[in-house]
Amino acid sequence: MNIVEVHNLEKSYGSNQVLRGLNFQAQAGEIIGVIGKNGAGKSTFLEILMTIKEYDAGHVVLFQKDIQKSNLEQIRKQISVVLQPTQFYKTLKVEELLKLFKAYYQSNIEIHQIIKDFQLEPHRKKYFDKLSGGWKQIVSLAIAFLSDPKLLILDEPTTGLDPHMRNMLWTYITNYNSRTDGTVILTTHNMEEIEMYCDKVMLINNGINEVFDTTSGILASGFPSVHEFYLQKVSI
Repeated sequence: MNIVEVHNLEKSYGSNQVLRGLNFQAQAGEIIGVIGKNGAGKSTFLEILMTIKEYDAGHVVLFQKDIQKSNLEQIRKQISVVLQPTQFYKTLKVEELLKLFKAYYQSNIEIHQIIKDFQLEPHRKKYFDKLSGGWKQIVSLAIAFLSDPKLLILDEPTTGLDPHMRNMLWTYITNYNSRTDGTVILTTHNMEEIEMYCDKVMLINNGINEVFDTTSGILASGFPSVHEFYLQKVSI
């Protein structure tokens, strides 16, 4: 089943046309990486999927509902987002944040289970503002999972993290994906992560999806790595 369908999507900022007829699909259970140079339109594309940015032309269908003809609040309840960097209330501790968002989401997921799953026991009494960047991202992901989302959107989730924290974050993302058959769409400049973890890759170039293929399809087309594929495509 298609969780996301995007057809001929266009978006401009004044005279600068960022998206020029972009097409995209994501099915349940897929992890899809969105790549492209800075300013290519990746963040704009994600913000449209988050339903926080309007677009000029085209159609966006989430959970088989056209977002321009549907109740956005109902659609948003099925989406969780983790941005970079993440900021929460400085005066709240990790466990307090989890309880706050559990109440907000009216979640049935138990706080103690989230703390266990994300290895947060040593940090549960710490103020969020005092955590390292890596643990802030882990807490942000734990909060996103509290809503049990059908669609998880991640904007450069591992930027600035050391290899250990990156591996930990990806473990949680892939476990979520396999456990819930959820859909993950993310942007990243880390091509190694794209190659290791993503089912499909969309390259946005000049406002369109110049390439939208499986990672195995990209490698089978003669590129030694997704990194080399990216460098060749964006340098043309």
